Amino acid sequence: VQTPSRCQAPGHSTKPGSTPSAARRGPDRGRALSATRQAMGAAVAHIAATVVAATAVAASDQVEALPASSTTAFVHTIMKQPRFTVRVADNVSGIEVGVLSAARIEDIAALEFHEAESAWDSANLLGAIRMFMRSAQKGYQVGEYCFRWGLYHELPPSDVVQAKRWYGRGARLRHQGCTTMLGKLHLAKGEGLKATELLLKTAAPRNYGGESGDSLAQWFLAEMNFQSGELRKAVRWWKRSAENGDVDAMYRLAEVFTDGALGIPQEAARGKHWLFAAAAHGHQMALSRVSLSNGTSARPKVEQRWLDRMEAMGWV
Repeated sequence: VQTPSRCQAPGHSTKPGSTPSAARRGPDRGRALSATRQAMGAAVAHIAATVVAATAVAASDQVEALPASSTTAFVHTIMKQPRFTVRVADNVSGIEVGVLSAARIEDIAALEFHEAESAWDSANLLGAIRMFMRSAQKGYQVGEYCFRWGLYHELPPSDVVQAKRWYGRGARLRHQGCTTMLGKLHLAKGEGLKATELLLKTAAPRNYGGESGDSLAQWFLAEMNFQSGELRKAVRWWKRSAENGDVDAMYRLAEVFTDGALGIPQEAARGKHWLFAAAAHGHQMALSRVSLSNGTSARPKVEQRWLDRMEAMGWV
């Protein structure tokens, strides 16, 4: 995939002169417009932080009234995509503004997020990031927006400083991918202690990485322990990663148990188990080592299921 040219993070700009001036509307209208601008600014801040003052309403075309600032005027907020607009009512002394319900805003943000994922899968990276930004501005999956910018900056020609900056932002939001990738960057720079601290947050079960932990972080920790000669710790992390579906960890376990190592006894049956598991998930080296013939002995049921899957996928 050809990488688009580098650019700064896209942002929205406002069109000058879109709101009538106070001079043309008179002092009363001018004060009302000033109050409206303050109300709109507060509404934007609330939406960006996913804190909505108004109670969500079921129907998408309903609005929720906010407390009146006086006995004669009240303020709502009307939001129209992609920017806020003002509606002036001639028959009232104040300005009516409406607030879209929280449910409606979240639905719009979710739709934009799914469109962004489709654009990313189609290699329209910058277009996807702009859509991720729009959903993030509504408080939806902000960490994922940081994660995509980090991935983008890791593509050739890479900008590790910017990648680290975006991953760091997402890690502060406890985003799993950002935390793991930030740990990976620290590992690549030889900062083992910082890398371990970050990777443990997502690798450990019931933490940043969810109930069973992040398989990629578990893989990195296993490789770190392997390189430092702590093979038993490496096997434990490889096993957790393999159980979470990491195919490279499956193949590592197949090698370790087939050949044995210091502190790890040779166990041909376990080695064969993980070899078939890796092959059944499409690992090329594992596929090249799988024997389709089992001699005269019956093949274990689990091996037969994996072999059937390999045949169904056309791998053997």
